[in-house]
Amino acid sequence: MNKLLSLIIYSIISLALSDAKSLTPEGYYGFAYNKMSDMLAGRDSLSIKRAVFLAEWAYYEGNLDYQKDFCDEINRIAKFVELFYLFNNLNQYKTGKQIALNNYFSKPYSGNGYKPYTYNYEDVDKDVINWENQFVSKVLKTHVGQCRSLPWMYKIISQEIGADVSIALAPRHYYIMYKDEDNFTPENWINLELTSGQMVPAFCIKDNFEISDSAVLVGTYMVPLNDVQTVACQLYELALGYCKKFGHYNEFTFQCASTALLYYPTSPIAWIIQCKSLE
Repeated sequence: MNKLLSLIIYSIISLALSDAKSLTPEGYYGFAYNKMSDMLAGRDSLSIKRAVFLAEWAYYEGNLDYQKDFCDEINRIAKFVELFYLFNNLNQYKTGKQIALNNYFSKPYSGNGYKPYTYNYEDVDKDVINWENQFVSKVLKTHVGQCRSLPWMYKIISQEIGADVSIALAPRHYYIMYKDEDNFTPENWINLELTSGQMVPAFCIKDNFEISDSAVLVGTYMVPLNDVQTVACQLYELALGYCKKFGHYNEFTFQCASTALLYYPTSPIAWIIQCKSLE
């Protein structure tokens, strides 16, 4: 039944994307915006995986295949992680699926080709960053990513295997949060840094990124995002990709940010994009 449902969803998405083949470069962004807006408004099913894909697909002007470049590898990884979870008796832990996924990312196994996922240092010393280096479609192929692609990939696979995790933000940074239901740490939440593969105490994140208590209290940083807020993030990621590709903010980036703020009103990045779009 799950395979049949996946095939139906893929067929619908493929049909929709095929209708977009004659779009202008800007038109791909408009198409992706409409699809994400439909998800957020309840006119289409909410899918973080599809939202992430659409932001990258628009940047590539449609030259990215949802099944071959995205779903096939995600499905393969999910199957391996589920088997790892079962064969290692991780069902004895409430966060066993997260433990399995943590191991897959950080240690060499046959399922990852004995190549753990590592940080991409290519852009660290460069003034001009290659925008594609933050794409999930790229890290799926290379096993090299950074603080955007690695957490988003983790979130997508966690949904495939039924592990309850959330995207969280620090200034110019994403990471993963999930409840420490097994009491492995003194804190209520696990803060997982995919760039280092480490569980980091909350006070370290606050100190390293100079985050105030008030920014946490109002939900600007260091809070687990729900799925609606997470898809809203992809709207402002879409706007950032548009600006990177075309070199300016405009009415489109303003619209992306404005719609994102309807569903994620404390998003600092969406507010910044909205302001820049009015300059």
